[in-house]
Amino acid sequence: MNRTTHTSQTIRSFSDPKAKPAANSRGLSGLKSLRGTPRRRASAFTLVETAVATLLAAVMLPAIYASTAAGFALVQVTRENMRATQIILQRMEGIRLSSYKLIQDPTSYPTNSTDYFCTNGKTNGAAYNITYNWQPGPVSLPPSYRTNVVLVTVNASWTSGKVQRNRSMQSYVARYGIQRYVSGN
Repeated sequence: MNRTTHTSQTIRSFSDPKAKPAANSRGLSGLKSLRGTPRRRASAFTLVETAVATLLAAVMLPAIYASTAAGFALVQVTRENMRATQIILQRMEGIRLSSYKLIQDPTSYPTNSTDYFCTNGKTNGAAYNITYNWQPGPVSLPPSYRTNVVLVTVNASWTSGKVQRNRSMQSYVARYGIQRYVSGN
């Protein structure tokens, strides 16, 4: 009997070093596992990276919330302040165009009144307490002129949150000022 021995030969082929390896069906090139599926690297975050990201989120999210809340509160205070200025200006324009005798009449200009943030008569929003006060001209004026001038003060106060706010405006009104031309007195 003839015996034939076969030796196993391993044939290796060396590819061109400039050539790119072919991509598989997922677009990945590289080694294949024994079953023929491509081997992927583990793409996950480490525990340290996750802890740092959680810490950053724990600091940044409340900061973003707090800054947004502060921004809205600032806008609300500004709107309330603007409305108080509008109310005071409305009263001062009425005073400027009224007759001198009418300014000193408490039935025409009550010393205390209430106005609201919404102009349509609804009572939602801030309630503004408006005070009106007049007094004779300052002592520094000559006596003949002092009896013909009054100092008018309009004050608006309201509560915004837990803070009491206050705005006021003053003006001198002369007996023979512009109101004579407007009201005819």
